[in-house]
Amino acid sequence: MDFEHLIPLIEGLLFSSAEPLTAEKIAKILEVDEDLIYQSLFALQNNLEENNRGIKLINKDKEWLLTTSEKLSSYVLKLKKEIFEGELSPASRETLAIIAYRGPISRPKINEIRGVDSYYILHQLLSRGLIERIPDSKRANAFLYQVSFEFLKYLGLKNVNELPHYDQIKQKDENISQEK
Repeated sequence: MDFEHLIPLIEGLLFSSAEPLTAEKIAKILEVDEDLIYQSLFALQNNLEENNRGIKLINKDKEWLLTTSEKLSSYVLKLKKEIFEGELSPASRETLAIIAYRGPISRPKINEIRGVDSYYILHQLLSRGLIERIPDSKRANAFLYQVSFEFLKYLGLKNVNELPHYDQIKQKDENISQEK
């Protein structure tokens, strides 16, 4: 496969990824040579710039990320202000409650509990500073989500143990885990 055929595949992977990707990881996913990935990344980067697109491809060290063009910054700020300063949606409140009572918790476990993908909601909650992401000590390149100090401060709590019925819910979770 030549690099021109790889460009839309790479663009799709970068668009779908929650974090920057390395050429090595992209090469592994697409099962092609890493040099071919680099050629495609640079071609994609040039294409986005030359065609004055609303997105651009940036790289730092060996990681690559799609982001919005700086010419859209004022519009993106308006959008973010509208999204992040408004009330939380029911799905966001549900996800936040899951994290508060069951965290630290992985994204796959959150998705399992909710029955839908939670990527977008987790991104919003992270951006608002209500949750934080920590490395999962049991799995490389994986994260766990937990409530932040901002969340506790907003609710006027010293710690999550002060949440209503927290001890009862934690005890039920422990009992279920022991039964498995």
